Amino acid sequence: MNKINFLLFQLDVISLFPEIFLAFSFLIILLYGCFQVVIATKLYTYLNPIIARLTLISLILSLILLCNNPVIIFQTIWNGTFVIDDSSVILKIIVILSIIFCLLLVEDYLFLAKIRPYEIFVFFIGIALSLFLLISSYDLLSIYLNLEFLSLIFYILAAWKKSSSFSAEAGLKYFILGSLASIFFLFGASFIYLATGTTNLGALALIFDKLNAFSIIIGLGLTCLVSSLLFKLGCAPYHMWVIDIYEGSPTIVGLTFASVPKIALISVILKLVFISSWNFFYDLWENLFLSCALLSLFFGSLGGLGEIKLKRVLGYSAIGHIGFVCLGLACGNLEGIHSVFMYIFIYILTSIYMWAYLLYLKPTKKKLLSLVDSVGLMRSNPILAFITCLMFFSLAGIPPFGGFFAKMLVFLALIDSYFFIVCILAIFASVISAFYYVRLIKILYFEKSKTWIHFYSLTKTHAFVLSLVSFITLFFVCNPNIFYLIAYKLSLSFFI
Repeated sequence: MNKINFLLFQLDVISLFPEIFLAFSFLIILLYGCFQVVIATKLYTYLNPIIARLTLISLILSLILLCNNPVIIFQTIWNGTFVIDDSSVILKIIVILSIIFCLLLVEDYLFLAKIRPYEIFVFFIGIALSLFLLISSYDLLSIYLNLEFLSLIFYILAAWKKSSSFSAEAGLKYFILGSLASIFFLFGASFIYLATGTTNLGALALIFDKLNAFSIIIGLGLTCLVSSLLFKLGCAPYHMWVIDIYEGSPTIVGLTFASVPKIALISVILKLVFISSWNFFYDLWENLFLSCALLSLFFGSLGGLGEIKLKRVLGYSAIGHIGFVCLGLACGNLEGIHSVFMYIFIYILTSIYMWAYLLYLKPTKKKLLSLVDSVGLMRSNPILAFITCLMFFSLAGIPPFGGFFAKMLVFLALIDSYFFIVCILAIFASVISAFYYVRLIKILYFEKSKTWIHFYSLTKTHAFVLSLVSFITLFFVCNPNIFYLIAYKLSLSFFI
């Protein structure tokens, strides 16, 4: 009997070996920095370069462990707290790649912003660890704990720039509103436990499948759970924090907010909706997602029309794009989930490019970055200006770029679900949002400056990130099959 228990425990450890490796890397690099920071201070040097390379090596090794994970069949581990399957491995690979892209841009930004603390690199490992565990979570308690672990890191990162009052305000606002969202999640989980006696998602699926009538207590609990997750995504009407946090937090932190955690949060929503509570879809989820989607689309489209600050424009853009994701969730079919994953793939790549472009404009020298700071880029760096123009076209949904195909799949899923009026409203909102992308293109190409504006040269890592993500997004039409197949495989794993 002891031998059987040992073998089962060994399987649990092997299944989560990438997470265990990241946890040890987190502790080892943090301790190494604690011992070396005194020496670095005496020598008046930065500790960031060596910590950045150790962090990058740790993330690459965790990626290798993920790709060579021997346990990829669907099974629950650690007494049903976590689940391991091939879809979770794919999602973790996407998360780790996006974190690596962000990490490649951090070192240069910290040097220009004169930010000395090295702990930001350790926090990137913590973000990867929390998102890995969040993707594999199969219990409401494990979901809550990993959400809090992730939120705690983001609270600190939002207020990382101590010399900036905007950063301090962003961290405080995010902490207060994020704590409120956590309370809603606990409130919903307590209602679910009161009605069913369990918090395991698999057990909840079996219990909800046997229910003959819709329960108000269960409906209220599920609504609180998903509402807290929609808050983390920045979906309207839970979007109050997005604009101020994007504007006030350091630019590299805004890049992390915008690109890294969204796909993990969407996977948790899909587990709650399509695996645990599918029987309540037409009674509860369809109306909730449609309402949030339409509010997000019009808040994102109309709110950004009068903005002149680039970070706020990208914040409103993020709200609008999450509205398209909610439209795919509202369809309730395989095509809808497929469109969600396709859309989030393209959105992650595009948001990485846009925030990397902001880093190129050197916002570390200014408190606020406005639209007119792009004037003169066409003369200084015409290739970058042209690629940026094409990426704005992709954000607006202009063919034949990746953004167009992502929106087209959402529209096709809506038509397949007979949401014709909703589809027309979504197209109308997309046309409105295209205005502020076209305005940015006008500034790039048609605004003239009386003086020559100096732009810094791109570093090799910065140019690599910009080139790679723009190539994938702009030439998506040439070979989209791999993205379609990955998204379709992921959608099959969540659809009953």
